Amino acid sequence: MKKGFTLVELIAVIIVLAIVALLATPVVIDVINDSRESANLRSIEGYARAIKQEYYNQSMDGGTPTIDETFLSNVETGGGSIVCEDILYNPDNGVIMYKCKFDNNDKEYCYANDNHYACDDEIFLGIYTGQGGGTSDSKSLIDTLLEQYQEGNEVGLVKDETNPNLYYYTGTNEQVANNFLWYGGHQWRVLEFDKEKKTLTLITQQPLTAIQPASAVWTTKEEYESSYIKTWLNDYFWNSLNSSIQNNILASTFNIGIYTDVDEITTTQRVGLLDEDQYKRAGEGDSFLDIKDYFWLGNRYNSSRVRNVASSGSLGSSLVSNSYGVRAVIKISDITIAGGDGTLASNYQVGNKATNTNNVQVGEYINVPYSGSDNVCGNDNICTFRVVSKDSNSIKVVLNGLLSTTSAWATDASDNITTSDLIYTNVLNKFIENIDSKYITTGTYGVGMYESGNSYTVPQSTTITANIGLPTIGEMFSGNDIDLSSSSAKTFVDVGTIENPTASYYYWTMNRYSSSSVRCVNYGGYLDCYSPSDTDGVRAVIYLKSGTSAITFTGGEGTPNSPYVLS
Repeated sequence: MKKGFTLVELIAVIIVLAIVALLATPVVIDVINDSRESANLRSIEGYARAIKQEYYNQSMDGGTPTIDETFLSNVETGGGSIVCEDILYNPDNGVIMYKCKFDNNDKEYCYANDNHYACDDEIFLGIYTGQGGGTSDSKSLIDTLLEQYQEGNEVGLVKDETNPNLYYYTGTNEQVANNFLWYGGHQWRVLEFDKEKKTLTLITQQPLTAIQPASAVWTTKEEYESSYIKTWLNDYFWNSLNSSIQNNILASTFNIGIYTDVDEITTTQRVGLLDEDQYKRAGEGDSFLDIKDYFWLGNRYNSSRVRNVASSGSLGSSLVSNSYGVRAVIKISDITIAGGDGTLASNYQVGNKATNTNNVQVGEYINVPYSGSDNVCGNDNICTFRVVSKDSNSIKVVLNGLLSTTSAWATDASDNITTSDLIYTNVLNKFIENIDSKYITTGTYGVGMYESGNSYTVPQSTTITANIGLPTIGEMFSGNDIDLSSSSAKTFVDVGTIENPTASYYYWTMNRYSSSSVRCVNYGGYLDCYSPSDTDGVRAVIYLKSGTSAITFTGGEGTPNSPYVLS
């Protein structure tokens, strides 16, 4: 015979459920409110970006736009729930300020350009007038750079002869030593800035990858729009950036015409390439833009060749079947810096730091403890890695340098690499044994073949799953972003931050070139190919845990000279 619950038992169950509900309700409400807050902030960031873009678009026509109803009617609010008022514009300092509300709560959100501030009237108006609101050591990057200018400068920071508001850099690294910026996980050099429009043009100091630029040379805008390199910059690279960085990048004009007439063809996009005139204006070979690596420019040489800069710093041209470095160029609105003196050892910084692997930015550096006694990562037994990509459960990182032991890739290259091949059994498997499993997880590695004429996506289309691997062509930092030993001094980062920089002139990738050769990265910053039995450098790639297993950082700033420290 089945026995039912007694009245006392039912009351006890009800009391327990009531207590659970009482405890859970605030948590649920907090989650809902946090989600709403996050959505609101994203909407306002989109609005901020639209305001800046409209301001820049109207500035292109000459003069200074007036922030009025006509101006704002051209700005997309991103939805009907947002209402922004008290919009102020100060033409003396370029600050656009506004307060916004949403119909899903009564909270006010106050922004000055792209920075979020407390809605305190004194702070709000202080920022607008330039008399307060920020921290005492915060300063506009443009205002900081202007302090370098002296009337009559012919090298260093120079004023443009045709536009009194435009300043640009020209000269050697000794003459241009303080225009380094650490921003969004990357080291940039400032090319130029406009003090009236409050915009700066930047180029990455290091090659971000090495790829073939297109299937054929572009002779029209449409052909360039479908090129591999344009897609990599505005899809792969763009999507790797945090939204706060994306929101501060302006769509701008890039010159992609023939090298003798660079603006013969132009395109408007968020990320582009350096053109030949910009390189020449900076001083060409031995200038601050000469990194002693091969990298592509945005111009064609003729119908079969694309313009590039060689490792000597001289201008050259090459077939599109070659794979040289890619350096991104962007235009941003002025930013507030929180530290640094603009030198290679102390880049200007905005002060944003991650607290764990969930909010780290692609490009930032992390120190990982190594337990081996073979001195692979120096006497400190700390290996420095750089973030390649992120997903919901892990971050992919590449060693900022090489392992101390070189290795053959495999006995032959008739098939894709496996975890049974020589480079795994000789080096990689031994290295990963000395990384604590509490830090790492398995991940996918692209092992597809990269033949002449291929898109960068092809090597990533075939994968293996492993707990360690090598760089995959087309991914971030699969070009020579580290400073391998060479006859010419490079200026990427302090060589002291690179693991085993003299171990080899080359390092292997995961990808074959043919049935008899494998792709590797040359010290000159381009992709080469060698027999799999050759002995080359090994640059390890691993996955660190994130998501629900996120690893906390106990120190560091994420820069090459101050990597994050794992707990």
